Amino acid sequence: MIREFEYTDVPYFQEMLNYLPINPDDEEDIINYIKNITNLVNINYKYEQYQFAYFGIHLLFMTYIYCTAWKIGQIEVDRYKDAITFVRSYNGRENELKIEDADSIFAYSLIPEKDISKIFKIIEMDSTQISLIASLVNTRNNLAHASGKFEIVTEDSFDVKVKGIIDSVEKIHRCMYKSIRKWYSQVLLCYCNGEYEDYKNPKDIIVEQMIQSFKLSVNELLICNEMSIKTLITEHREYEGKLKSFKKEVKEYCVDRGYDS
Repeated sequence: MIREFEYTDVPYFQEMLNYLPINPDDEEDIINYIKNITNLVNINYKYEQYQFAYFGIHLLFMTYIYCTAWKIGQIEVDRYKDAITFVRSYNGRENELKIEDADSIFAYSLIPEKDISKIFKIIEMDSTQISLIASLVNTRNNLAHASGKFEIVTEDSFDVKVKGIIDSVEKIHRCMYKSIRKWYSQVLLCYCNGEYEDYKNPKDIIVEQMIQSFKLSVNELLICNEMSIKTLITEHREYEGKLKSFKKEVKEYCVDRGYDS
């Protein structure tokens, strides 16, 4: 008999969602894509089709990989351009590959999945962890073959496979700390310089410039929230009031939405 369960019963699922964009711009339809995969995972997990639920988790994993590669391209512009010099697309898709100034995270879907993670050298991810990402892709590929049997048939085996994905995401996220802080420092200075003066409410800057335009995840927003502004204040004494004010707005935004207590 199939038991009733809440969506949070899927192991590690909320953790995965917290690494994905909160509410990005609509043009790419990322949110609907994530919602559709969420339904796929929930339905298959409910009916104990664990291997198919795992495939859905892996799709979310690759979405995270694409988002992270895109953000690296926005923050570490010169190093990113050097890194993608030798990137190649799938055969026959060469004319479609446009990742130098990618206008969609899904532009990276034209690159062999195991090659995308090489971009993470920019954020000082070591070769072992980069190889682990490729290994996760290999695992998914092996499971997708019509072998006549399923490998993930129990909750325990699902847990083990998904935990491997979450561990990899956490390691990538930790490597992104420095870059996210660098980007957020620029946002703060732009605010202080008056570049967002058209905004009457600072929370609109948080929503439009940080969450929508830059596709921040909950966990990335928390990096911003937890970042010390002491160095910025020391370097820009004239902005001390504005820096403290904006940091307070970010803190209140996170608390209001239950991201940070």
